[in-house]
Amino acid sequence: MNRNYLAIVSFAVLAAFQSGAVLAFDFDLKSVRTTISNPNTSHALIYDDLAGNNQKTLFSLKPINNQRVGVFFDINDIEIGYSADIFEDDVETKTQDILLSYRKFKNSKITFNYQTLEGLQSTASNLSGNQTDQIFSQNTRSTKFELSGQHNFYTFNNKESLFEHFFLNKPKLSNKFDLSLSIVGAWSFKHVSLENKDNIVFQADFLNSSAPQVTKLISNSYGASIGSLLSFSLPHNVHVFAEYKVGKGNIRNTDPGLGLKDSGGEKVEAYGGGISWTSDNKKLMVVLRAWEQTGRHIDTSFGDLSVIKFF
Repeated sequence: MNRNYLAIVSFAVLAAFQSGAVLAFDFDLKSVRTTISNPNTSHALIYDDLAGNNQKTLFSLKPINNQRVGVFFDINDIEIGYSADIFEDDVETKTQDILLSYRKFKNSKITFNYQTLEGLQSTASNLSGNQTDQIFSQNTRSTKFELSGQHNFYTFNNKESLFEHFFLNKPKLSNKFDLSLSIVGAWSFKHVSLENKDNIVFQADFLNSSAPQVTKLISNSYGASIGSLLSFSLPHNVHVFAEYKVGKGNIRNTDPGLGLKDSGGEKVEAYGGGISWTSDNKKLMVVLRAWEQTGRHIDTSFGDLSVIKFF
């Protein structure tokens, strides 16, 4: 996607709202969210040298310069949207993301996400020494299908949680300080593939033998986590949250004979935070959020700035 295409789409959407054309459709358009985001997902691949050189190498694959812009529509409490990289860099990861989020359940969100990344930076680290090597391959592609859920299970002292405000984009007003503590949880199922017609990994300078020849690697994983959500309501319709969760899961490499990415149990840890402002008439909301999850094979971080218009 380039700037011209985005400008055309944005103008068409704006024109539709200005003309009232959207009223011709039989649905309840609740909001439109425009987001600038900076996602980062790194894949950790461990290679044990089978030639007897007693050398173990970590290959870390991650995107670079893949900031993206997205537009999301909440129709009848179902949010659907698309985001893509529109910023031009000399070296960058081309990314696109399709999201479908079901929000009809109270204090719950179920999301389907399809994401592609084209062009990944690969860093090789000798775990038996201090050597590292790095390349960027435009031909390396990552594809992810994910079904996930987020839930607010319980809020202490009969307080009102800000889960729906921050995670379901529900506008909320406040004129004084208040706080609440909630028990929250999450789960996910992921199908991830890494592909490169030449090789997913590369021949690092410090390798004592040839790198494994792998053109495609597929893994399936599932996991669940539980933790706490601390919410703060402040004057002038400002809200803040902090979240921490821990959990366990399992990841399976569909071809373990390749010698990369061991299968087995996985421990995950996630934390995040954010701040928001809502207009007095509840027609506009601005949200800044950051989130990070670490695991044995995949680390994910995410930051976004959203402007949400309500109808």
